[in-house]
Amino acid sequence: MVRWCVFWVPILLAACGGQGHDSSGPTWAQHVAPLVHRSCAPCHRPGQPAPFALLTYDDARKKSRQIAEVTNQRVMPPWLMVHGDFADDRRLTAAEIALLQDWVAAGSPRGDASQEPAPPQWSADWQLGEPDLVLQLAGPFPVPASGPNLFRNFVVPVALERLRHVEAVEIRPQSPAVHHAVLAVDATSSCRQLDAADPLPGFPGMVAGAALPPDGHFLGWTPGKRVRREPPGMAWRLRPGDDLVLQLHMVPTGKVEHVRPSIGLYFTDQPTTIEPFPLALFSEQIDIAAGDADFVLRDQITLPVPVVLHRVYPHAHYLGRRLRAWIRLPDGAERDLFRIDAWDFDWQDDYEFAQPVELPAGTTLGIEYHYDNSAGNPSNPHRPPVRVRFGQASEDEMGTLTLMVTTEPGRHRLQLAAAVWQHDCTKCPRDAGLWRKLASVQRELGQDREALASLAAAMERAPDHAETHYELGMCHERASRFDAAERAYRAALRAAPDHGGSNLQLGGLLARAGQTEAALACFELALQSLPNLPLLHCNLGTAWFVKGDLAAAESRYRRALALDDRYVNAWFLFGRLLAAQGRRDPARSALQRALQLAPGHPGAQAALRELGG
Repeated sequence: MVRWCVFWVPILLAACGGQGHDSSGPTWAQHVAPLVHRSCAPCHRPGQPAPFALLTYDDARKKSRQIAEVTNQRVMPPWLMVHGDFADDRRLTAAEIALLQDWVAAGSPRGDASQEPAPPQWSADWQLGEPDLVLQLAGPFPVPASGPNLFRNFVVPVALERLRHVEAVEIRPQSPAVHHAVLAVDATSSCRQLDAADPLPGFPGMVAGAALPPDGHFLGWTPGKRVRREPPGMAWRLRPGDDLVLQLHMVPTGKVEHVRPSIGLYFTDQPTTIEPFPLALFSEQIDIAAGDADFVLRDQITLPVPVVLHRVYPHAHYLGRRLRAWIRLPDGAERDLFRIDAWDFDWQDDYEFAQPVELPAGTTLGIEYHYDNSAGNPSNPHRPPVRVRFGQASEDEMGTLTLMVTTEPGRHRLQLAAAVWQHDCTKCPRDAGLWRKLASVQRELGQDREALASLAAAMERAPDHAETHYELGMCHERASRFDAAERAYRAALRAAPDHGGSNLQLGGLLARAGQTEAALACFELALQSLPNLPLLHCNLGTAWFVKGDLAAAESRYRRALALDDRYVNAWFLFGRLLAAQGRRDPARSALQRALQLAPGHPGAQAALRELGG
């Protein structure tokens, strides 16, 4: 079902008069034009998704009563938040809304036409200037003139020769059929398979396959969205072989539309040093009886470490009515983080805080979402109402809040991840994947006993899953139980012979045991599913180095460094290879780069001493 707010539906409510100059009240020339140009025209102009323009007096006069109605209802400009201090807040003030009401009540007078401001001019160029790389869908996607709204995911390959750091992205929908867009990155190539299996470009659904927000960033487009550069050190990483996956929400416009958006990427040479963590509050315990006008969903988590909160992305479907997030500080003080009193699925967005919010360890974050499954909810897609449960389809229901937070790298980040996955396991105890994620973080924290317990829970739920055996092997290997690790990796490969991680780790164990040929075979198998993993190319380089094929080794080290030019061990091993080839100056440069990235690196220091520099 397509449901547009009233500002998007043609309504024959034009005001009747108003050509004269009335200095006793607000006029278009003096008062209304600057307001409409600022708050309405960015979307209501040619080439943008709004169905009519609001640039001139005649444009506004024809729609004046409609403007007064939807602004008074706070339906327009589209901004769902009623509480919270966010950047680019589109809301009109109470005084501005009253001004529009007074103008319409007075007959929408024009005022002195010679004094009215000229309509604003927008550059057809990109907001931040010409991007470093512009990508486009391979071909246009046809949106029928009528019918249901569409959610579709389009795979956009990126031809990169080396790791790039992206500090900004602009999505240009270039069609009024695009309602909003979300951009993610697939490092697995699995979305290509979903695309290939569908006869039309892309693949359907509200879930973009294995594509994820890159480095925890929210990327997307909504009407009027402003493009910003990320702060220094917070660019997100895009690697050779990665695919962009653009999810589009498309709506019929009354005529066939051919949708072919463009994506502009802006690179920076400043490497990523701050990686956001996407913390999600959610509940799958959604079962709303037909007629239930106030179903409530809640979730909360207490932070084990201090974090800085940058953005929030609330999400529900058509039955959502009121959404609220709150925080309770360690001293017991509680306040709203944000509040949406009239949720609208068609205008969902992510929101960036005007100033990042610092939250100390011990802070509790919570959500309280209200849903209305009654016939009185105009957004209810079912007539009459039916029972609605949790699900990914738009006619199902969801309730999530994703928070983009940062914390100290290393142990703090791992502790935060452990708390999140532990909390998720209590909510979804049958999900083997969550138990594996928890085990992985516990392993990194050195919590061997806890990791094995989590893996036992995962094994109970998915005994034949390759990922579970792989993670068990990682736990054993970290604890130097190499024989047990090898058995676990081989068990994973019996379940899935092409499992990249297990082939990679088994190859490492075989290489350590001096079985170079067998290790190479494992690494080559791993390469089929992990073609862009720097560690794998580094391991292949070392295996070829041991075998004496220095050209093959050099090729792999160079590929590892193209994928990650801050990979210390690759620079060190590459330097040793160059030294072995007698290329002393390039070797010295590579080893110095390793020391620059990791001062005090003992191997690089020793190798430099051998070179006499």
